[in-house]
Amino acid sequence: MAGLYALLASTLLFFISMSATSSVISRYMRDLGTDVAASGQVYAVTPLVAALLRLPVGIAADRVGARGFLVAGSLAAAAAGVSALYATSVAAVTVVRVLQGLALAFFVAPSIAAAAALGGRMVARAISMRAVAVSAALILGPLVAGVVADLAGYHAVFAFTAATGLAAALAAARIPGAPVQRAGARGVGLRGVLTLGVAVSIALALVDGMAFFAVQSLSQMQLRDLGYGASVSGAFQSIAAASGLIARGLSSHVYARLGPRRMLALGFSLEALGFTLLAEYPVLPLVYAAALLYGLGSGTSIPGEQMLASMSVPRGAGNRAASLYTLGFDLGGTLGLFALSEVAGSAGYSSAYGAAALAAVAAGGLALAVAGRTVRASSSRHEVRL
Repeated sequence: MAGLYALLASTLLFFISMSATSSVISRYMRDLGTDVAASGQVYAVTPLVAALLRLPVGIAADRVGARGFLVAGSLAAAAAGVSALYATSVAAVTVVRVLQGLALAFFVAPSIAAAAALGGRMVARAISMRAVAVSAALILGPLVAGVVADLAGYHAVFAFTAATGLAAALAAARIPGAPVQRAGARGVGLRGVLTLGVAVSIALALVDGMAFFAVQSLSQMQLRDLGYGASVSGAFQSIAAASGLIARGLSSHVYARLGPRRMLALGFSLEALGFTLLAEYPVLPLVYAAALLYGLGSGTSIPGEQMLASMSVPRGAGNRAASLYTLGFDLGGTLGLFALSEVAGSAGYSSAYGAAALAAVAAGGLALAVAGRTVRASSSRHEVRL
């Protein structure tokens, strides 16, 4: 259990660093004079870089273990904070987002697979505990960043994120090495990992990735343009994360009670309601209610997708399955945010949020139609290993 606790501590610190930087960077770009579309598209550089590296990292982590990648990802997050201290142009902020993309590529999928490996027979519980650590970080990071930005400026925020990234690396270094490439997965290539369950999780992750990065970026700019301070934007993101924390903490129980089909449909329905509220009533305190709904929805759907992917392949292929899943999440974040930023810049934030709500409804329909069948298919081929 000591290894799992070290992983959870590293995960908490890593996502505090990442979320604190990310929660103010779009607002920072707007203060530099960058327009809405360009600000959102620079924000989308991070998932693009992460997407390009997901599969190579997953394959390598299955062969040599996750610990080195977790340390490298944490150091990249620290480097992003240091770089942000000196970023005074669009090009310099783009470098920050590239470093954050490297951090996500090295850390996210290996941490999911490491949680599954360290959890032993309690795979769902370990993944749920990791998800809780992520949500706790997403509460603390934006909240601290918003208050610090209003009181002491952006540079104080970026110094904080550099320090927490370094602390995450130190915690990751304490994770014990785990066995890699178990006999049952030596012959499993990417084609074997791409089961029906993994394919469905990727399709759903495209929508959740778009939704996640849209909430992170567009909300900062919208609230800034409405005249609200960084602390309001930070509170919005913290509320979304807090409600996500509650949902993620219950995710293993919800999965056991509802099954993947209804769990995923419930999550996407709540996300759609949150986006609709943002589109129609972007004023306080209703934006906080929208954050609550979105957080509950994503905190239900994202762990469901991760469980579906992780439980649909042999254990030794967990890094590759997690990499394929997070690749879908990153591609959704990149392409979706590029598109939604253009919509927001040309037709307004309400139109962008409306499009996101429609995508969430479509994803919920796909989950209802297909997700239950994927679990039955995986079980019949003995691909679910608990």
